[in-house]
Amino acid sequence: MPRPSRIAVSVLLAAPALMWPVPARAAEDWNKPPFPNWSDSTIARVVTDSPWAKRRTVPLEWRKREERPFSPSDVPGTGPNANKPFGSPVGGIGVPRTSLPYTADILIRWASALPVRQAKALYRQRDGKLDPSKIEELTGPPESDYVLEIYGVPAEVAHRGTGSIEALAVASVTMRTARGRVIKPGSAEAKLTGSTLTILVHFPRTVALERKDEEIECRGDFQIFRFAERFKLSSMMYLGRLEL
Repeated sequence: MPRPSRIAVSVLLAAPALMWPVPARAAEDWNKPPFPNWSDSTIARVVTDSPWAKRRTVPLEWRKREERPFSPSDVPGTGPNANKPFGSPVGGIGVPRTSLPYTADILIRWASALPVRQAKALYRQRDGKLDPSKIEELTGPPESDYVLEIYGVPAEVAHRGTGSIEALAVASVTMRTARGRVIKPGSAEAKLTGSTLTILVHFPRTVALERKDEEIECRGDFQIFRFAERFKLSSMMYLGRLEL
């Protein structure tokens, strides 16, 4: 496969709908060559299609699944963000959406995992033409929580406000190990950027995950969309330790 251009990497980091298939790689190969000597292709793979990042197309249901009295706030465009400019649906010059999407191409990834943080830092350093000495600062310190990032959700999903999305995340998102242990989030953040909503779900590290847990399944129900994704822990080893 030809090495992607910097523009192509930018698209991969910011637009899940435009990703191309990439072959799977063994877990022990992710730091070859050693960080920070990664190619643009490796950066793109780590954040979009790796043991720490999964792509998923989810259906969007704009009508309630259960019968209940109609509320105007159920309709996108009438809630707290009704007058908030969401920007162009394609990220450039254009008109806003005139109809609601039926599906969304999202990324489900561990934003707290060291390789993901390193890949994002390398992209920002190269894209901004910053001095390589800035890479460590851009990578940042380890997160105090396991942070699951749901990226690429249409902004209209938060038509009742980001607070409602955060409440749904805390109430519905769970992490279950292959041995049946269930871990619930302690908090969540929902961020609107242009036409995209990013949801960050924080799970406490006080309930530590270990390789012997084998696999974790993360799932959640945001009413308009649902997701379920599995991560194999043995593939998430990085520099000799489990990274989430």
